[in-house]
Amino acid sequence: MRLFRVLVTVVLLTAPAGAQAPAPDLKTLIGQLASLEYPVRMNAARLVRRAPIGEVVPALAEAARSHPDQFVRYRALVVLTSFSDRDTGTLVRSLMTDRNDRLREVAYRWLEQHPDPSMRFALVSALQTEQAEFVRPAVVGALAALDDDPEVQRLLTAEVTRGLDFFRSAAIDTLGHHRAAYALNAIAGVALNEGPLQSDAVLALGRIGGPGAAAALDAVTAAPADVRLSILGAECLLGENCERTLRALNDAAIAATAPPSVVRAAVGAMSAIAVGGRDPAIGALVALAPRSGAVRDAAALALSAAALRRPQRIISWLGAAAPADRTAAIAMLKDGFERLEEDYAEEQFFAAARASYWSSPAGTAGRELAATLIQDLEF
Repeated sequence: MRLFRVLVTVVLLTAPAGAQAPAPDLKTLIGQLASLEYPVRMNAARLVRRAPIGEVVPALAEAARSHPDQFVRYRALVVLTSFSDRDTGTLVRSLMTDRNDRLREVAYRWLEQHPDPSMRFALVSALQTEQAEFVRPAVVGALAALDDDPEVQRLLTAEVTRGLDFFRSAAIDTLGHHRAAYALNAIAGVALNEGPLQSDAVLALGRIGGPGAAAALDAVTAAPADVRLSILGAECLLGENCERTLRALNDAAIAATAPPSVVRAAVGAMSAIAVGGRDPAIGALVALAPRSGAVRDAAALALSAAALRRPQRIISWLGAAAPADRTAAIAMLKDGFERLEEDYAEEQFFAAARASYWSSPAGTAGRELAATLIQDLEF
């Protein structure tokens, strides 16, 4: 069965789509990317991804620009980003002010991964006007990738303390991931106040690191149980007591009386540690796979969030894992990806898996793993 699955994936990756049937119509397939029927849109995406680059890239770009179905435009742009075409940047820049908010979000996500100093002024302008709830955080991310400018630092720091909690949480998380030391004092202030943003701020301090962050964490006292778990995670990110921390987080997650907030905080801290580059945290999350109900669900989401942040690191861990752990982890990723619905980030995970497939020699474990990921995660 494993060999059959690998061979199927190899065919999907290498054979012309429709090798035993009339060649598929790319225009029709791209239109099916927005089908309400999951099998239809999944199969369309798989075939589009495997079409000849010289044909599919221009077709996707044209669909993103002008297809009459707005959701097709969005899905076409998402799939296009996995091809690393040199003209994608030009298209992305043209879509920053598009009326389709999903397109704007993808554009800003792409700019965060591909920083362009010439876009600084346009991004600053967007920060003043963009209010869509899932687009504005993407603007913050794109700007955070260009934060060597004092004015940009000032604007981003202000995002920590202004606006709705949803926006503030996203800004704190982004600044933490970008290790924005210039925002440390603002984030430390949030960490001192009990409330929905306290854990976000604590973990951001751990990601930023340094003596200032350590001092700010020491100042957080009498915190609720869930925040105390986040503090443990942040201390591990600072290099303190990681082995003991992972044991404590595991114990907290599986405790029979643990409320949902504590379970989420425990696995969220494990996820943050995994993203921070400590592979034992990945293993700790996967070890929760046999658990039932809320614990397993939360762990699957946390592992998937880490995978979307660090695709290559998770793929490398899977390559070194025992077969049973690898199988459990891939099942968790499948469940988590379905629930997260992070189309752009999932497409980048596919791109990483595809790159791993082609960079691994035929017949090697690395190629087999990449093929399994692509098949089981339905890319």
